[in-house]
Amino acid sequence: MAQITLHDVFKSYGPVEVLRDIDLEIEAGEFVVFVGPSGCGKSTLLRMVAGLETITSGRLEIDGMVMNDVPPAQRGIAMVFQTYALYPHMTVADNMSFSLQIAGMSKTEIEKAVRQAAEVLQLDHLLDRLPKELSGGQRQRVAIGRAIVRNPAVFLFDEPLSNLDAALRVQTRIEIAKLHESLKASMIYVTHDQVEAMTLADKIVLLNAGPAVQRDGSIAQVGPPLELYHNPVNRFVAGFIGSPKMNFIPGELVSADEQSATVRLSNGGVVHAAVDARAARAGDPVELGIRPEHFGDEGAEGDVLEGKVVYVERLGEASYLYLEVLGNDDLITARNEGDTQANPGDNVGLNLPAQHCHLFDADGRAFPRKA
Repeated sequence: MAQITLHDVFKSYGPVEVLRDIDLEIEAGEFVVFVGPSGCGKSTLLRMVAGLETITSGRLEIDGMVMNDVPPAQRGIAMVFQTYALYPHMTVADNMSFSLQIAGMSKTEIEKAVRQAAEVLQLDHLLDRLPKELSGGQRQRVAIGRAIVRNPAVFLFDEPLSNLDAALRVQTRIEIAKLHESLKASMIYVTHDQVEAMTLADKIVLLNAGPAVQRDGSIAQVGPPLELYHNPVNRFVAGFIGSPKMNFIPGELVSADEQSATVRLSNGGVVHAAVDARAARAGDPVELGIRPEHFGDEGAEGDVLEGKVVYVERLGEASYLYLEVLGNDDLITARNEGDTQANPGDNVGLNLPAQHCHLFDADGRAFPRKA
């Protein structure tokens, strides 16, 4: 286990700045996920920790030692890449042991390390096979085993599941979570898939990106998965975390006190949100946010949003309604019962529980929600 600290880290390629203002503390034994859309710099940040990319400015520390100029092999890290990068002519055992042979370990020590890693990853019956004789999930486990045998202080994973099909991704995700639990090692994991981030992480680091974000390459929010889900600091975080994404409805603030805000939506309806919006003034433009799963049943306590169903996704355990709402350019998504009777063309009312409503100012900052 190792503690990792980044102080005011920047990364540029010539005049192009890809990461900025990175201040981050990763505790020993913590599972941290770097997540964000393509191009946000999450893999670059991981590669700087690994020593595969230089740091333009700032400081990287591992267990209190500055690592900016320390070669990758001396950092006590092991990395699992998106591609398996296995030697096709070597057996599973030889692939896992190769780095230990290069390091000059004895044959007995190597065999012990490979056997222990293979047992953890359920590869002990495959040690004599070549990579071409393995499934995609098995190959990825071999790549992980190659990292385990080195007994590193830090494991780095760069989108390790992106080449697997949906079922294998779920299975391998569980295996990685179990691996962290058994090894108690510090792990940093990069993904663009927010479901992976939510299910694996002790702490999520969400990076900004995109033309609408003024601080591309900076950290949008850091915290436990449910903190980002329930209390996003801005519209970008709210829209990225959660699947399907949060709905946003433009409006203007009518009034606000410490416990609640009253908002007139673009369709003329008036709704309430349990937020403290006293930092804004009456008449200021705002956006109401609510997740598809947080709409209440029609007739329940709360304000009602009227919409026309244009499409229904029936998934069995749930159905998603896509609705046109007057004054809203984007369709509104609402989660409903799997056997819902709603059909395209129906007019329905969606309940808006105040405690589940978020509110964002004109710059996308979230007003504090009330517990």
